[in-house]
Amino acid sequence: MEENLPASEVVLELEADFAVAEPYPESEGILKPELVFGLAAPVGTDLRALRTALQERLDAFKYDCVHIRVSDLIKQYCEKDVREQIESAKEEERISLLMAAGDHLRDSVNRGDALVPLIVTAIRAAREKIKSKSGSTNIPADNVCFIVDSLKHPHEVATLRGMYGDNFVLISGFASKDHRKDRLCDAIARSHLSTRNEDFAKQAELLIATDAKRSGSKIGQSLRDAFPLADFFIRVSGDFTKSLDRFLDIYFGSPYLTPYPDEYFMFEATAKALRSSDLSRQVGAVVVDQSNHMLSAGCNEVPMAGGGSYWPGMNGGSDNRDFAKGRDFNAVKKFEIINELVSFLNTAGVLKLDDDISEDDFSRALLFGKHKGQFKDLRVSNLIEFGRVVHAEMNAITEAARRGVAVGGGILYCTTFPCHMCARHIISSGIQRVVYIEPYPKSMTEELFPETVLVDRETVSGDRTQRAGDAHPPVSFVPFEGVAPSLYTGLFRAGADARKNSQGYIVPWARREAMPKIASRSTYLELEQAVATEVANLKKVSKEAVQRHQ
Repeated sequence: MEENLPASEVVLELEADFAVAEPYPESEGILKPELVFGLAAPVGTDLRALRTALQERLDAFKYDCVHIRVSDLIKQYCEKDVREQIESAKEEERISLLMAAGDHLRDSVNRGDALVPLIVTAIRAAREKIKSKSGSTNIPADNVCFIVDSLKHPHEVATLRGMYGDNFVLISGFASKDHRKDRLCDAIARSHLSTRNEDFAKQAELLIATDAKRSGSKIGQSLRDAFPLADFFIRVSGDFTKSLDRFLDIYFGSPYLTPYPDEYFMFEATAKALRSSDLSRQVGAVVVDQSNHMLSAGCNEVPMAGGGSYWPGMNGGSDNRDFAKGRDFNAVKKFEIINELVSFLNTAGVLKLDDDISEDDFSRALLFGKHKGQFKDLRVSNLIEFGRVVHAEMNAITEAARRGVAVGGGILYCTTFPCHMCARHIISSGIQRVVYIEPYPKSMTEELFPETVLVDRETVSGDRTQRAGDAHPPVSFVPFEGVAPSLYTGLFRAGADARKNSQGYIVPWARREAMPKIASRSTYLELEQAVATEVANLKKVSKEAVQRHQ
């Protein structure tokens, strides 16, 4: 029997080292605004290393850190037998049980951000403990950063960002799939007291797939959709701490750190994406040569006679973009294809429809009925060939061709991972490297071109891997690293007096006194309180609930 758990029973156990620590007194520096840092990463990424490094480096900025571990909060909402099952389980089962428990809590209130009230309740409990000595428990805690480890759904990110505003920062950490799989196999093998890591490859792959997105569910775990919402992206392998140091220095207003080329050109690609009127998603792309000169740019848009794509107010006022036509032609064609197949199977006698169900109704039920979540994951439901828009990558390549600009040896920055149709043109054009932010699960690039592409196998230094006997190295597709386009202007804009004083000498900058560049002291405690009360709506996780979601 599933029961509600009173909010008063949600208890946060602070880490021992923080529980006895004293907040930084005013005499040691400027009081700094409370911060909330969220972490997001695919399963198998070393989040412990990232969180530990973040805590150590925030200490230099005179911040104490409180670790809010979301998996521990989920366990508190499990019935006793489920908690015991999680704690005694082998590693693959432990992770699977926690995923299922989280999905149950989301399902119990039909919300993707169902875990946020637990997170907020934990933050409020920690703040009350910190502020209890001063007697001022109804104000944010200065010089404190709450590290939420970790977020797995885009609605969690949106709700926390909406609540804490600029005081919330999402850091998305990643490692290559092979690296994460190896780490998972090792952890699972250890829990089985085995040294044969290879025996657990299937379990590791299943966890990676489920973590990315729970099949057939909009509100289930969906790291794939939460990850690209980050303010900062970091590869958690090798010596990643230098990258973290740089981000924190930028975030805390160091006036002498400027964008890396990847950051600048991804910002350009994002700006280009905003030009798109596509009904599904906005995508932007830019092509750059090896000397960091931008060669061309494009977004996903309907092509215009004479070259290029439509702009509003051009072509004599005639606008033939999809929104003006009133439909997404790819979606319409997809329904026609499925309906055609259903009609053929019904006529051939392979499919027996009841007399009161038409072929059209049956097709609509497949696409939009109670099984639409599962049907959406099928390849037939992910056809992309019939759209009228030119994809951003192709738009950039054809723009260069139109102007007689060679793109061979160049780098393509794209806000979304290229589809397999664009990938073949990227390969053919001679582009050597592709940098992207958002994954695109419909893409079959790696499956169709295994000999000519390397997906996320670039070394940390940026060297391309070349196979023996290859005339040219494979095209490298790598995730974006650095400050996200969403924070580009806020963090890299220098104030009038940020870099030099009235005498013309540079202004000194030190971490100890540095303030967050975009955070504020705006109050959010009333909103926090309202969200925290929603804890009472959650249903405790029973064994039956876990089994339904595994």
